[in-house]
Amino acid sequence: MNFFSKVVRVPLVFLLVCASVCAEFNQIDIDTVDIAQIELLSMTEMRFCYISFIRIDGKKYLIKQKKLVNKLLGAVRDPITAHIAETFGIAHVVGIIPAGRDFPGKFRKDWPATIHTIAPGKMIKAQNTSYTRMDLKQADIGFRREMLTWMAKHPVLVMVVALDTFLCNHDRHRGNLFYDSRNDSFCAIDMDSAFKYNLCALACKNFTAMMKNRNLRLSGKEVQTLIQYKEYLEFLIDTHRPEDTVEKYNEFAEKAGFVEGSPLYTQKIALGIEGNRRMIMESYQDAKRLVKILDQLIKEGKKRLKRLI
Repeated sequence: MNFFSKVVRVPLVFLLVCASVCAEFNQIDIDTVDIAQIELLSMTEMRFCYISFIRIDGKKYLIKQKKLVNKLLGAVRDPITAHIAETFGIAHVVGIIPAGRDFPGKFRKDWPATIHTIAPGKMIKAQNTSYTRMDLKQADIGFRREMLTWMAKHPVLVMVVALDTFLCNHDRHRGNLFYDSRNDSFCAIDMDSAFKYNLCALACKNFTAMMKNRNLRLSGKEVQTLIQYKEYLEFLIDTHRPEDTVEKYNEFAEKAGFVEGSPLYTQKIALGIEGNRRMIMESYQDAKRLVKILDQLIKEGKKRLKRLI
């Protein structure tokens, strides 16, 4: 039995069950909430947003509202990315509080805000763990080989990176990835900067360069991690068609209040919405191309490993 046949992977069916249970118990329906019964716990002004904590029926939630008009579409990107992340059960649930609706913890009534279930654990940057120096940020350069070392430390980290690549979420850092040491689990939050850079296209470029490098030697663990990364990407591709994602995006945009005729629907917002939709469609095609490139790289990596034996 070779190294790769010994690999134990987290079954995707199990992940789907976890995600389904998580979503069932954490859905946020603000339309059925009596505002008078909501307790405002705190409100803090951050650099780019206002963060409030409220309590509804004994359960704590977070309210986030952007401070700058050019950041307002985060109220659409945050729930759409969390919606897709529910596939893996590794993110909190995010709902929308529409523009024009008064709500405890919402600083501006005329702008939309988002309501979040509380992420389990603590920010990685606030803990002293083996993940303290972890860097999974794909930024505007895409997947980097050194990320494989971190991804190999925990199967959920492979999911997080695959999710970020698929969602073009370039801003993953130790402040928006929570870790719960009691359950050895991660929760990915704050993906409202998604759809800016085509991370799937950048990954295609980077992995192609890796494959062409004749001196490249991938370890067995690195190849194993790439196999898992590819499988999670394939699952996301099969589960979330771009047409469905755009339709859901439009639904969230309308709920937030970004509709023609609204004072929020400026030319800049309209261009931002169109750019997000275009990125969803384009990156999906590049995600399929990425899977094919990964197939070739994995095969080549296995060949080179055999030569070393």
